[in-house]
Amino acid sequence: MLFLALKNLVQEKTRLLISVGGVAFSVLLIMSIQGLYQGWSNKIGEYIRTVPADYWITQTGATDMFHTPSVLPLTVGERIATVDGVAAAKPFSGRRVAFEHNGRDINLYVIADDTENNVGAPARVVEGKPVPGKGEIIIDRVVARSENLRIGDSIPLAGRTLKVAGYSEGGYILSFSFAFTTKEDAESILQLPGATNFFLVTVKAGSNAGDVAERIEADPAVDAITKDRFVENNTNIVRDTFLPIILVLLLIGIAVGMTVIGLTIFTSTIEKAREYGVLKAIGVTNLQLYAVVVEQAITAAVLGYLLGAGLALAVSAAAGSYVPEFITEIRWWDAGWIFAVTVAMAVVSSLLPVRRLARIDPAEVFRS
Repeated sequence: MLFLALKNLVQEKTRLLISVGGVAFSVLLIMSIQGLYQGWSNKIGEYIRTVPADYWITQTGATDMFHTPSVLPLTVGERIATVDGVAAAKPFSGRRVAFEHNGRDINLYVIADDTENNVGAPARVVEGKPVPGKGEIIIDRVVARSENLRIGDSIPLAGRTLKVAGYSEGGYILSFSFAFTTKEDAESILQLPGATNFFLVTVKAGSNAGDVAERIEADPAVDAITKDRFVENNTNIVRDTFLPIILVLLLIGIAVGMTVIGLTIFTSTIEKAREYGVLKAIGVTNLQLYAVVVEQAITAAVLGYLLGAGLALAVSAAAGSYVPEFITEIRWWDAGWIFAVTVAMAVVSSLLPVRRLARIDPAEVFRS
């Protein structure tokens, strides 16, 4: 039956192209939007997730890095380091700084790369120097590409001029991105003499993290926020405003894509009514006819899926090259469920007209 289904499928090249092409472009639409949704879901907060800390210690009332100010004296860190169960309390300094480039305002969240305490390093440096030197800065590659900032270019920040020394990844969040400079340059830019913005606390092995947090918060001037909660606080604004829009587009894309797949396979099956009538005339049973129809639909779905998935990967790569903000991530899991839905829709669409085909009178076929 499979050979017969394949022969019937390729008998008319134009119809085959329409069937496979309809499935392919539907898969392209769904996979591209799903990749965009997944890419942004994972990218926002990526840098903060890489920061080695069990707790972020903030000024009382501060909940994130961007909307509520947090300034703590360095002496607070010295006290926290003596709290029972605390393995280390390291200062983390950073704040948003804007500068103008080619007539546009660019927002960076400048972080002090404190090599002495091993705090504030980029998540990944993909080009240039892995550690900034004096008078240098490492910026996110997305911003570098979208704003045409090259390694060696100089940018003005808070009355200073810093040279771009490298590109990092994982630090782009829509309207701003993380940038990294030396502790000395950061202190000059951030203007925090004898103070820092946060302390990163790691808990000793075997200690109860909740009890350690309570002991730290015995000081009314500070709050202890778990790493997961701090990531959530910093990404909520993007998740609540940007990702729901992509999710709606994804749902619309799935609905449109599945409809196109269904109509394509349904129409292709109906158009072959004469061929199926001939098969019945030569003795093919209804069960065998169903098998031919389903196998034909699955074949068209698989071919269309492979073509659509290949196009989705190519389009995502090309779009990312020309539009750096187009951040996609196509996971094997997503490719799997899109494949399953594509095949299932093709099978259902082929079975819908199959009862009509089963009632075909071979004599009517030959008389027509």
